Amino acid sequence: MTHHPPESDLALYAGGDCGRIARIFLGRHIRNCAECASTVAEYEALLLAAPKFEPPVSDWDSLAREMAANIHVGLEAGACVGPVRHAASWKPTAWIPGTWEPRMVFAFASVLLLIGSAVVLNRPATPGNQPVSARTVIQSSESGIQVLTGATSITLLNHHGAMAEQTVGAQGEIRARYIDGETGAVTINNVYLE
Repeated sequence: MTHHPPESDLALYAGGDCGRIARIFLGRHIRNCAECASTVAEYEALLLAAPKFEPPVSDWDSLAREMAANIHVGLEAGACVGPVRHAASWKPTAWIPGTWEPRMVFAFASVLLLIGSAVVLNRPATPGNQPVSARTVIQSSESGIQVLTGATSITLLNHHGAMAEQTVGAQGEIRARYIDGETGAVTINNVYLE
């Protein structure tokens, strides 16, 4: 790798949740990069400190018996409804001259409506109706990351006022990372400006 992998990939690597191929490439990079090895070590420490998940079911055998019984009941209910229509016995009535099936008429009308909508919506704008380009700005604050375009804005807030580690790049990128104190979950927000 000629660049550092994203933090989300490093977090997946630390938890053992990335694929085999990605694990090979990430492992090679981490062995040669002290910065990424440090980040992976931080994530591994967070995983060790996080509370362990205990499944709510303790008796898997009874759960398996209950599921098998439900499947059996469903099959019996299906048998009561009527015979299954096989593909070999099905004959398309919509293509026989003089007969029209309402579903086919509805499907044909839907296709025509879709094509008509595509033509109308993809018309080029007239010179008088072209949108005014607005300047887009990304701001970083203690409460989160905000993207402003003209009079509109969107803000990614940090959870419950948690202090986030923020990184600002010269290419129009802001990254915020924080750890939830209650659950130990790590949240990473990346905002790119193009």
